[in-house]
This record gives sequence, structure tokens and C-alpha cells, in this order.
Amino acid sequence: MDAAEKDPEFRNLLNWLTKHTGIKFREDQLRYTMNTVRQLMKRAGVDRYAEFRLSLAKHSNLLSDCIDQLTVGETYFFREPRHFEFIRHRVLPELRLRRGPLEPIRAWSAGCASGEEAYSLAIVFTQEHVSPASTILATDLSNTALEKARRAEFRPWSFRGQASDVVRSFASVSGDHYRLNERITRRVRFQRLNLAANTYPSPASGTRDMDLILCRNVLIYFGSETVGEISRRLYQCLAPGGWLITASGDPQLAGHADFEVVSSDQGVFYRRHLKVQPQPLQPVRGAAHVPRSGDATTEESNAGDKRPRIAPHVTVSAVASMPPQSARPLRRHMPGETVPVTAAGKIAAAVAASDAGDFARADRLTEDLVDHSEACLVRIKAVAAIDPRRATEICRAATVRHPLVEELHYLYGVLLSDADQPLMALESIRKAIFLNRSSVMSHFLFASIQLRRGQYDSARKHFRRVCELCAHGDPDDVLPLSNGETVSEIAVAAQSQLSRIELRPDSC
Repeated sequence: MDAAEKDPEFRNLLNWLTKHTGIKFREDQLRYTMNTVRQLMKRAGVDRYAEFRLSLAKHSNLLSDCIDQLTVGETYFFREPRHFEFIRHRVLPELRLRRGPLEPIRAWSAGCASGEEAYSLAIVFTQEHVSPASTILATDLSNTALEKARRAEFRPWSFRGQASDVVRSFASVSGDHYRLNERITRRVRFQRLNLAANTYPSPASGTRDMDLILCRNVLIYFGSETVGEISRRLYQCLAPGGWLITASGDPQLAGHADFEVVSSDQGVFYRRHLKVQPQPLQPVRGAAHVPRSGDATTEESNAGDKRPRIAPHVTVSAVASMPPQSARPLRRHMPGETVPVTAAGKIAAAVAASDAGDFARADRLTEDLVDHSEACLVRIKAVAAIDPRRATEICRAATVRHPLVEELHYLYGVLLSDADQPLMALESIRKAIFLNRSSVMSHFLFASIQLRRGQYDSARKHFRRVCELCAHGDPDDVLPLSNGETVSEIAVAAQSQLSRIELRPDSC
């Protein structure tokens, strides 16, 4: 290492990049890193590392270019084809057997680069006739990569490998490149997400209750501590029985979270245990605290996330129809079950049951307490963990009975949004905002839905409101209605989305 690579300003720049992106810079690659940084500095018109660091902090597009240059975003369709065979012959049949052939599947391509991996998964879903209501989320830290992925235009080099003919059958030739057809592209939703940031799992980004996560050739860029943190968060993002697939060259994850490790001819894969292990009842913490669907129930699996969990995770999949609540048979308490007499006792017992993962008992304990808004909240959160569609109906009735309870309207908005009913969701969130104009999470959810709908002016307005509200709060405070996110985390997420909107060609 020469003196130039020991420059304190250069080291400070690398430390800043590591802090904000999670990327770990190897000592044996510092010469390459320095040359790359200097080229970017010249392009940006700056000649000091400290000045360049300030420019990166102010301009997300410059940071995105820097990330692109410092990491190898090269990929192609059906890379490591054995993984897709595992999905085709193990993951999908298992999900269909357990949940039914028509139930939607939630998948996530984490670190999607220019999109080939996510679109490969969409092709598999199409070939295997997976429900069109299924969702494939694709995220990356680089705005440049995401814009390229959204265009869905690829040169022949992306089609190399065993599956090239298969992919071409879903694309049309346009000049010197191929464009994927809408049958494939409409299955994938792209958004920016920093895997090294503690902003997921979260209902706002849709990163909860995943049946399948692909995070391949991404973890190699992070240090061991960051790999452990990401592993624990990805574990929490999985639904019970959900699968995590990493690349053959990625670091091992078994020691970081309570994964079940499955070895097969196709490779080594990670799975979240299907059944939640029972544990002793925890002390009652109040009716507002109910665990989110899919959260781990052991101290070991939660070791990487010590923040209090305030709001539930109530993500649900799109559904075509639902039997009316009146058609459901009345539920009876289990034989020998001790039922508290008072409403307060039932609510406290329901909270404890939910903490222990016994959501059915929490449901039974609160089903006759429809006049108690606290009981309704506890019940909705519990039912969402076992029957999201019924939770939506319960929440709808609760908002009618308790029209002045902000959290009920917010939860109903989340449920409707994840059920692919954005207009109804927006109407419910408007009511929550009317009741509390300073609700950060309501504004954030409203903006997120509008962004997905392409309503950029409205999304911009509400993301800006989030930033304004967060500017007046304590950065370390956990936000009401959140999944444990702090003021600073939501502020960063909102600013990131604003930057994404401003970078659009049609943005004014």
C-alpha cells in the first residue's frame, strides 16, 4: 500500500461509503478503488475527497453512479440455473401443497441489479402457472440499475447460458437489443432499498411474509458484521416455511439466524422453520403490542434486532373474493380453556397469547369485545397472522363501529393496499390523516401507494410532509403505527423516495 492509499481524506470517504451502503472495501483492491473514485471525482468536477463525500451525500444520482462503478453489477438470465430448478421442483410444489394451487406467492429479488434475476423468476412463475396475483419485489441500492431494469431492454449478452432460447421466447427484437413482453414485466415491481440499512422488514416497502427471497452475489460485498445483520433481517422477512437462496460464492449464513439448512443436488438453501416453536407466555406489555406475522419467537433469532415492536405486520396477498363474515361458523373456546371474565382481562390475555404465537386463542378471547377498540386492534393483528382476508373484514367492521380510532383506519389501509385495492386503501388512510394530521406513518403509506400508482405529485407532497414531521422529532424515537422504525429511518426512506421521484425524466 502506498502513501496515497493511506490519505486520511480517502480513508474517511471509504468509511462514509461503508456506513451508508454497507460495502466493505478490501485492502488488496484499494488501488482499483482509488482510481475509480478519482474518475468519478473528475466527472463531478471536484478534486478533494472530502468535497466528493459531501457531493455524494447531497446527490443520490452521484452516489448511485459511485456504487455502480465500485461493484460488479454484471448478471444474466437464469444465472446458476440449478437454483431455478430448485424453485421449480421444490419450492413451488411445496407451497401449492401446503396452501393450495391458486394462492398467490410473495417473492423478492434482493440486490436485483439490472433485473435479469427478477425477470427470470417471473418467467418461471409464468411457465408454472403461478397465480397472477403473486408478487415479485425487486430491490437494489443503485437508482441507475433500477432504471435500466424497469426498461426491460437487454442486449444478447444477458441471454447467454442454458436458458437463452427460453428467455427469447418471452421477448421481442428491437434494434440491437431484446425487450421483454408485458406478460413478464408486469409481474415484477422495482424499488430502491439498501440492504445494509435497518429499514426492513416493513409494510411500507412490502418486505414481509416472503415465501421466497433470492439474495445472490450481493453479500460478498459486505463485511462479516453487516452480513450477520442482513441475514437476521432477511430471516425476519420470511414467512414460516419461506426460502432464502444465496449464491454459491456467498458467505454461509447458518450461524447468523435460526435457519433450517437444506442441502440438495441443486445447492445449499436456507429455510425459515414452518412451525413456530412454543415458548412461555411473556409479561403483558399492553394491548398495542402484538407480534407481527412471521416474527421469530426465540431470543436467539431476534438477537440482531432489539428495538421494540409497536405495530403489527399485516401484509396480505391479493384475493379475488372472500366469504361473508356471517357465513362463518361461530368459534367456541377450547375445552378446558380458562377465559378471563372482564374485558380488560381478556385483552391482556389475548396480548399474551399473541406474544406466544397463539393467534387463534387471541382471536377467541376478543371476538365478543367489538365495543372495545383496543380489543379490536389486538384481534385484527392476531387474525392477520393466520387469516389475512378475515382480518380485513374484521377491520372494516371495526372502523365503522369506532370511526374516531386512527390506528384502525391505518390498519385497514395497510390490509387493503396489500390486497391490491389501492383506491380503497387511500380512502381509509385519508381518514387516519384527518384524525391525526401529524401521523408520519399514515403520510408515508399514502405516499408509497401513490408512488406505485404513478401519482408522483401526490407522492412527492406526502413524502415531503413525512420529512417535515420527522425534522421535529427525536431521531431515535420509534414512530407510532410503525414496525419499530425510528424517526431517522423513516426520514431517510422518505428522502430516498423523493430523490427517486426527482430523478424521473417527467419530474418537474
